[in-house]
Amino acid sequence: MELDNHDFDLSPEEEVSLSGYKGKTVDADIVKAIMGKRALKGIDATSNIYKFSGLYLASKVNLKEHLKNKYQISDLLQKYFLTKVEPALLDILRGELDKHSDDIALCSIKRVLDCGNVLEAELDASIDGLTNNGYDVKTQILLEDLEKTLLRVKYVNKSSDDIVRDVLYNFSNAIQKIIKDRRKGHAAFNIMDEYDVQDILYVILKSIFPNLRDEDPIPKVGAKSTKIDLILREERILIEVKMIKQGDSNETHFIEQLKVDFESYHECKWLDKLFCFVYDPYKKTKDISNFNDLNGSRVKGDHGYNVEVIVRN
Repeated sequence: MELDNHDFDLSPEEEVSLSGYKGKTVDADIVKAIMGKRALKGIDATSNIYKFSGLYLASKVNLKEHLKNKYQISDLLQKYFLTKVEPALLDILRGELDKHSDDIALCSIKRVLDCGNVLEAELDASIDGLTNNGYDVKTQILLEDLEKTLLRVKYVNKSSDDIVRDVLYNFSNAIQKIIKDRRKGHAAFNIMDEYDVQDILYVILKSIFPNLRDEDPIPKVGAKSTKIDLILREERILIEVKMIKQGDSNETHFIEQLKVDFESYHECKWLDKLFCFVYDPYKKTKDISNFNDLNGSRVKGDHGYNVEVIVRN
């Protein structure tokens, strides 16, 4: 929901809203002044969903209650749009979909969020209803997400978790062609650090999951900011990549590092599965069970996700 390097002819209030979409924080007093203006014929700062969303992004802490109220009175399509503005709303939306049984957007949203069975005829009717009502921004966002979902590669009897797991377990074998057996006259590919590992995995997984993204920062926990290496948002999967290099003594440092990172991942409220891939080409790991002890469920507050560590050399 962020816009960068764009210039628009806007009013002062719209400039503040645009700052939010650009990922900039605005002085709380400025936003409060805009929100505090008296409604004119029932129209206030929350009436235009796009303007309000920008204001929220510019000053989240001060507008949480306003966002909650706006969400509660919104129709289903607008609620879905607001989950893009504030992902924490996604779990709330999932829990109340059945309350919107007559909403034309329901089947499209259920298909995107993978919530229950949706018949093809029901999905077709939902798409027709959405497109017949015109293409506003909210509709376009939902239809684009639906397109990504429908284009997602499906494998017989294999879930997204299974596919990612297969790629990670076969990584060491797959890369032999480029690190040892290049064609004559072509230099071998040197894997020097975890960024090289991440780039190779990106190429492999991107061909399977077109929606794969990489290097996405997540909100700070205390003074620490963590970057997610590989993201499969629609599949609710994150992949953290580590490499134990020749100069490292053993796995101890990496285990402690992962434990710290785990706390940051709770900020990704949509996360269900975290894969931690550890490439250990120099066989520095003394006891792989130290990594295995990290496996399992991680719960903090009302959010939980599952961890699976895969070590390959």
